[in-house]
Amino acid sequence: MKLSHVAFWFGLLSIPLSILIWFVAPDLSGPSYNAILDEPLRNALRSAHSERWGIFVGLWPATLLILSHILHERGK
Repeated sequence: MKLSHVAFWFGLLSIPLSILIWFVAPDLSGPSYNAILDEPLRNALRSAHSERWGIFVGLWPATLLILSHILHERGK
């Protein structure tokens, strides 16, 4: 399998992955947020954490799809 195809499929798969992370990441944040006693603050920090991860992974599709196109043009 060509590297351009791998980059293309990973680019497409990272789109639903970023959406999934956005909604699931607050549940995966671990025990560090459990030490915060103020519940509204704890929920806000969990939400912000999941948004950051979702946006971070959401940047991958454009990068991987452009990389796929460049590799395809070079024949790799």
